[in-house]
Amino acid sequence: MNWRRFLRREQADTEQREELESYLELTAQEYVERGMNPAEARAAARRKLGNLTLIQEEVYHMNTISLIESLWFDVRHALRMLGKQRAFSVAALLSLALGIGANTAIFSVVHSILIRPLPYPNAERLVSVNHSAVLHGQAIKDTRISPGMYAAYKSGIEVFEEFGVWTSGTGTVTGVGEPDPILTVTVTQGVLPLLGVQPAWGRWFSSEDDTAGSAATVILSHGYWQRKFGGDRRILGRTIVLDGTACEVIGVMPADFRFLNVMPDVFVPQRFPKGHLRVDVFNYSALARLRPGVPLARVNEDLARVLRQWADAERISKMLDQMHITPAAQPLKEQVVGDVGTVLWVVMGALALVLLLVCSNVANLVLVRAQARRQEFAIRAALGAGWGRIARELLVESLTLGLLGGVLGVAVAFGALRLLLSLKPQGLPRLEEIQLHGEALVFALACAAGASLVFGLAAVMKCGRSGRLQTARTTTHNRHQMRAQNVLASVQVALALVLLVASGLMIHSFVALRQVTPGFTKPEWIQTVRISIPEVEVKEPDSVIRMQAEMLSRLAAVPGVDAVGFANGMPMEEEHRNGIVVAVEGQTREGELPPNRGMKQASPGLLAAQGTRLVAGRDFTWEDVFAQRHVVMVSKRMANETWGGTKEALGKRLRPGIAGPWKEVVGVVEDVHEEGVHREASAAVYLRAGVEPPLRPGDKGTVRRGITLAIRSKRAGSEAFLREVSAAIHGVNPNLPLAKVRTLQEVYLASMARTSFTLILLSVAGTMALTLSIVGVYGVLSYTVEQRRKEAGIRVALGATPGTVKRLFVGQGLWLACGGGIAGLAGAAALSRWISTLLFGVKPHDPGTYAVATMAVVAAALAASYVPARRAATADPMETLRSE
Repeated sequence: MNWRRFLRREQADTEQREELESYLELTAQEYVERGMNPAEARAAARRKLGNLTLIQEEVYHMNTISLIESLWFDVRHALRMLGKQRAFSVAALLSLALGIGANTAIFSVVHSILIRPLPYPNAERLVSVNHSAVLHGQAIKDTRISPGMYAAYKSGIEVFEEFGVWTSGTGTVTGVGEPDPILTVTVTQGVLPLLGVQPAWGRWFSSEDDTAGSAATVILSHGYWQRKFGGDRRILGRTIVLDGTACEVIGVMPADFRFLNVMPDVFVPQRFPKGHLRVDVFNYSALARLRPGVPLARVNEDLARVLRQWADAERISKMLDQMHITPAAQPLKEQVVGDVGTVLWVVMGALALVLLLVCSNVANLVLVRAQARRQEFAIRAALGAGWGRIARELLVESLTLGLLGGVLGVAVAFGALRLLLSLKPQGLPRLEEIQLHGEALVFALACAAGASLVFGLAAVMKCGRSGRLQTARTTTHNRHQMRAQNVLASVQVALALVLLVASGLMIHSFVALRQVTPGFTKPEWIQTVRISIPEVEVKEPDSVIRMQAEMLSRLAAVPGVDAVGFANGMPMEEEHRNGIVVAVEGQTREGELPPNRGMKQASPGLLAAQGTRLVAGRDFTWEDVFAQRHVVMVSKRMANETWGGTKEALGKRLRPGIAGPWKEVVGVVEDVHEEGVHREASAAVYLRAGVEPPLRPGDKGTVRRGITLAIRSKRAGSEAFLREVSAAIHGVNPNLPLAKVRTLQEVYLASMARTSFTLILLSVAGTMALTLSIVGVYGVLSYTVEQRRKEAGIRVALGATPGTVKRLFVGQGLWLACGGGIAGLAGAAALSRWISTLLFGVKPHDPGTYAVATMAVVAAALAASYVPARRAATADPMETLRSE
């Protein structure tokens, strides 16, 4: 076979014709020279050469692959047919592009987040070391480890290749332009090496960097290095001032490095003090790289062994037994991804139903088009075309249509992912890794091919099946021929109802969430600003609280400010959420581990700034703060659970922590949903702001240096207001950067981000499904009306009123909707439990939601039926009779 002739067919055929003509001319010339006249010479030359057409065909068949050639002709024919039927082609291609594009986009998200390994070498050997605990009947998952646990595990675990702990936080870089608030991750020496990602420049932290008292060092992220230092490669060895401490830059991480779900600016070495490490502070996340071939079950066994040895050595076995602490190591990927997998699989399932709807819709279009071509097929069959030839042509047309739709779908998916990344939905991990990978393109191709086979085979079975190729004269349309279209339309209605029920349940959940009183009011009026006063700026704790009080005083004087206060963190800010064990006087027995309660440190005025009601007693005062009085407030839930009522709680005493003085309850505060409105408000203790006296003689008092200011004003969020807030704070200390400048409304909405994300995607899927079902019902009835136009005209001629004809066709649409509706209700009831974990305030089988969704589908089907029914009622009986 000559591949040149195969690939360049037209050029090869032209050269062959020229070669044969040249041979004829030369042979004829030879005969003329022998004495023949030109006409006889040319005829003799042709006889000698033989049949030119047969020669060309033999050469053609020698240099071609019949199957490929035939398919190429079929594809060209398919493209011509699609070009002729533009309305059909546009409708089918748009449907396929939306269905395939939506599924490809969500598959890219699922693949990037749930399926694709973490972007670290041998990521399957990375584990997160956590513990589970049960405290007073309350199950606590993902309990972190203490410094003492870290030391024990570091030296005693045999299955770890590398092990380390880390915490995230904030800091301030000074000395390089304006004070710069940054995000930090503090790590022990083993954390970055176990991830296996080398710095782009410089080195990792060493054991010396981890040692208290050695020179301070930092590693910069690539983004911060570019943003702050302009990508200067001479950064290594330079010094930056972080929270007042001069730190040498020893490395810069690569541009594509991501530290789990945190995007820090600077990495700082964790320096635990020498000697005895605390055993009661569970604030550190732990990571480990396993030795090759070590199963996860063995990891937990080894952790349990070392944990028991450590507890016996520290004499805290009783405390750990009371907390029921057990190791719960898990693959690192599970911790990074969290529980977002349920949401993504639900959304992908919903969009898969949309793709089925698209397939059924396009199948209906293809069937209608194939029915219109039955006369063509019958003529071709009469001329000798076999069933296989016509079936192959139909399949190639469908495959061409599907692949073109797939190409458009990839473009839709690309745009959808760009939109998703620009919105940056809260609670979606590994967001920066989401893109159209090769696997997504293969998925899009599979969707296109699968959809093509679905509606292609439907057309073949309906119109091209052997034995159904009829003569043009007997090609008729009857109820049996419409059965497939009716079934597909009912399937579309059923699938639309399933998705509408799912989106309706999510809408109900979202409304229920918005109706929950979060424990604060008008969050859009609450401006929040995070500040931190480093020890190098203000050393004495008393001076820190006086500076904080002065800031509140200046902020209160800003025009439009109604109230101002501060706390260690605002409601629903996960990074500043704290808990503490709380003993109750007269109720907690000696040696018993008290229950864990939420803890917040609050200044006077915070309740008014948040709009949080004081249920009983009084608020903190500045006299309480400066006199360092031992007073607290508690939440309403804690008052009811502990003392049986809000008024009964006043005057009672409790003790936060396992040591320290007893504190008097002076106020009861309404419950605040600190973990989001989708979770119950927990029992909480409010500690007054200011200096806490030392627990032991000779120690210094402590004060919280990092606080979040809450400023209530109708001007919150405006640029002018933010400038005045900044001026007021910097009027007290100009070196303090302002971080997390936002309204509480942003935090509130972020806490519902997962529900909102699911709601939006399911609503889009439901809307697409309802639209496609309307199009499907309309298409079937339009085709029915077209085929029964003569019948409608005869009915009118015999005396039927237009209303009767309308009811005939609207009734057919109603039957389609009812048949699909019954199947859809059954499907929705079966699948609603799948999304039960995402619901709030509504049951999976909520009757109201099912009723509204059913009425919406029936109303849409009736609306889609009315237009073709009205067209049928206007049929001219005289025209019908003349045609007969």
